[in-house]
Amino acid sequence: MKNPFKGLIRKNSIPDSEFYKVVLTMAGIEYKAESMTIDGALEALGLSWEQIKAKGVITVSKGSSSYEMLFYPKQLKRIFANKLTRMMWGKRLQMLLESKTNDHH
Repeated sequence: MKNPFKGLIRKNSIPDSEFYKVVLTMAGIEYKAESMTIDGALEALGLSWEQIKAKGVITVSKGSSSYEMLFYPKQLKRIFANKLTRMMWGKRLQMLLESKTNDHH
């Protein structure tokens, strides 16, 4: 059985700015999760590939910086069907978010 709280449990000593927040907006519905890693937050959304029916926008944020990316259904299905693909996209989104943050400094 999947742990519905995986990635959502936080320690009070860890500040908000240390967490990655992920929001998937798909067909007008928002799915939100947060974790210490983007991959963990994507997993904590709790979606399976069968639930993906439309294109969606994934917004990743940490602290005051955020990054948005549009995904088509085929891409989203792969992300939520395959752990390796999810981890790869987690890393890619993290690098894009960090490069955007570094550009503004």
